[in-house]
Amino acid sequence: MLYCAHAIFFYAYDGQSSYLVHENVYLVSADDDGGGMAVAMQLAAEYEQVGEESCLEIEGKKAEYKFAGIRKLISVQDEGEQVVFTARSGIEVTYSVMEVRTLADVERIAAGDSVMVNYRE
Repeated sequence: MLYCAHAIFFYAYDGQSSYLVHENVYLVSADDDGGGMAVAMQLAAEYEQVGEESCLEIEGKKAEYKFAGIRKLISVQDEGEQVVFTARSGIEVTYSVMEVRTLADVERIAAGDSVMVNYRE
């Protein structure tokens, strides 16, 4: 089955006054919902840039790009439908960029809860 996995990432650095959040949507292939979530979690974790491995800077400060969680996993193929799948599993199909005030807001987004956001892109 094919799934769209909505992965939530955020930037973290000392002294920040808000959190820039990315919702990256990846197309993943798995046998079932549990497998889809496992593939999505592993894939998203690979995109983190944390600790010494991070080469990011924001406002002249060392920054990290952290994975907060999978907001939702949506099946894009019903049983019995035939879909021609030529792209590789794990490809990013779209993204959104938003800003929130607190780390708790980031965590609520990742959990799929309602949060007031400043939608940037």
